[in-house]
Amino acid sequence: MQPKDHIRQTIKLKRLALSSNEVQRRSGSVFQHLIESDFYQNAQSIACYISVKNEVDTHHLIQTALKNSKQIGVPVTDPDGHMAFQAISSLNILHPVRFGLLEPPRDTNAEIPPESFDLILLPGLAFDNRGNRIGSGGGYFDRFLPTTPARTAALSYDFQILNQIPTDSHDIRLDYIITESSVIACK
Repeated sequence: MQPKDHIRQTIKLKRLALSSNEVQRRSGSVFQHLIESDFYQNAQSIACYISVKNEVDTHHLIQTALKNSKQIGVPVTDPDGHMAFQAISSLNILHPVRFGLLEPPRDTNAEIPPESFDLILLPGLAFDNRGNRIGSGGGYFDRFLPTTPARTAALSYDFQILNQIPTDSHDIRLDYIITESSVIACK
């Protein structure tokens, strides 16, 4: 099995090589699978990452969820590794921060308690069918997930699904992985 850093680098390069048309086409298929799922339809409060660097695009998803009166929380991070989710009503308030990420201006009054979420939508670089995930290496989601009872679902391209990935004791397995071709129930 390849080490996590090697997998991260390989998948990151493959993802960055996608054209913007390819990202939109593939993301549209992922979006369709997600919004047709029971776990999405039944969720009232959703934590969702803001896509960057050719990740599965979440902008249309967030706009659609907001139109459907779902509460959307997006990550706000601190340099010390803490991540919280803050309610937004529009993508227009986002601005660039560390690592090229987009975040809303910090407003502790808009922070959503972790126990309020029904669904957490996560990014990642690589996954396996058992729900294991390799993220970007910052550990933000690994520290956040134990604080919430919400279902977890990763948004992924098919090429990001590997037979097996290395895991650590602190890794939390996902409930679902949604790709352009399927919804994988992991647990």
